[in-house]
Amino acid sequence: MTEFLLLLLAHVLVDFYWQPTSWVIDKKQKSFKSKYLYFHVILVIFVSYLLLGQWNNPWPALALGLVHGIIDILKTRFDKKGTLTWFVADQTAHLISIIITALIINDNLPAGFDTFKTWLYTPKTLAVLAGALVSLSPVSFLVGILTKPWREELTRLAPDANDNLANAGRWIGMSERLLIFVFVLVSQFAAIGFLIAAKSLLRYNDKAAAGDISPAYISKKSEYVLVGTLMSYTCAIAVALAVKMFY
Repeated sequence: MTEFLLLLLAHVLVDFYWQPTSWVIDKKQKSFKSKYLYFHVILVIFVSYLLLGQWNNPWPALALGLVHGIIDILKTRFDKKGTLTWFVADQTAHLISIIITALIINDNLPAGFDTFKTWLYTPKTLAVLAGALVSLSPVSFLVGILTKPWREELTRLAPDANDNLANAGRWIGMSERLLIFVFVLVSQFAAIGFLIAAKSLLRYNDKAAAGDISPAYISKKSEYVLVGTLMSYTCAIAVALAVKMFY
């Protein structure tokens, strides 16, 4: 575990704190032809070796640096727009390489995979993973279907209103449900009240009523958001309580 944490610390420092933006831009433009890619890899190797402190065994740091460079090359080759999907995939690949390196250092690779498999294939773990996934996109679709009549009514009231960021409501809802899901699992119900209080700070700009958007639209939009929020919270709490049955 110590080796894993040390290598993870090295990765976070080098990838997010000690990598200038100019390096990232140059890597995106030139991929494996960028000199900064190799500077970055050398820094990964050096910091990993330094933090591990295994002076007679540089191979783990060297191997990790090599894999880190390959992952970065693949990301810069296929991810031209800096998408979230590729960012998650890139960091997941780095995390897996760090875990495997730490297990190899401790000569514990087979046992590590067996432990992970044992942890994964338990009712509690599978229920938590399934519950978290259900709380995200499936509930978003459900709430979207249930609130569709009110959304259409708002569109009729103000067809030209453009007062929402694209997909912002969906991401806000998923974030809230995931938080509530975790809060219920750890029995921190007071935190849910804090989240509801924070959500109550949401206000629509009253100045919009003086323009082309009517006060009726503002009022009904607030009710629409409230209904959607309560539906979303109810679903998240229900899913979390169902998951707790497997504890």
